[in-house]
Amino acid sequence: MGEEVKRTTYDRTHRREYRRKVQVCLDVFETMLSQCSFDSDQPLTGMEIECNLVDGDYQPAMTNRSVLDAIGDPAYQTELGAYNIEFNVPPRLLSGRTGLDLERDVRASLNDAERKAGSDGAHIVMIGILPTLMPEHLSEGWMSESTRYVALNESIFDARGEDIPINISGPEPLSWQAASIAPESACTSMQLHLQLAPGDFAAHWNAAQMLAGPQLALGANSPTSSDTSCGPKPGSNCSRNPPTPGPRN
Repeated sequence: MGEEVKRTTYDRTHRREYRRKVQVCLDVFETMLSQCSFDSDQPLTGMEIECNLVDGDYQPAMTNRSVLDAIGDPAYQTELGAYNIEFNVPPRLLSGRTGLDLERDVRASLNDAERKAGSDGAHIVMIGILPTLMPEHLSEGWMSESTRYVALNESIFDARGEDIPINISGPEPLSWQAASIAPESACTSMQLHLQLAPGDFAAHWNAAQMLAGPQLALGANSPTSSDTSCGPKPGSNCSRNPPTPGPRN
């Protein structure tokens, strides 16, 4: 998972072999489930945090390679966009003060990463979709330097045979024909992982689905700040009280 690949294009032979290997993995997984071959006595939790990089004017900074070199921590990796990085928090036992310890460690690591990113002229921003991201930012030079991402893009468009239409209705509609998977790079998130015993999975899965709605309502980005509408209208100035880049806030 996440390892680099050697080629960017795949033919039918490659795809058949891939499906064969996936089926082998599924068969092994089914056998392990039936035999309870899992170390699941103590639940574990981990976290992935996908972040955006911006410059001093809050414009996307396509510099994740140099920023990662400055951070120098293998827990930080590239994501699809050159303005994205991902922070992988190591798993830990889900007991006692784990939640508080997780917050402390994540905050300390992100603050250190922000300080090091600043030496490269970039800032780390944790926000779902970067409000300053425009279609022109996703025309060229937007993708991270990785054969894996090129292969992903080529495979998707080989299968589709056409551009991807994006149509979002509402007060500020968007209609766009995407010639690459670049729009996917705009969608960043924070993901909590939970390792459980196989027998406990269904109940926890159902509970997670029930909580998804309230979580989204509480955590989604708000277009209103200090009771003043600050939506991304063309020509609007939302910089009266701009947020400070970096995870401290």
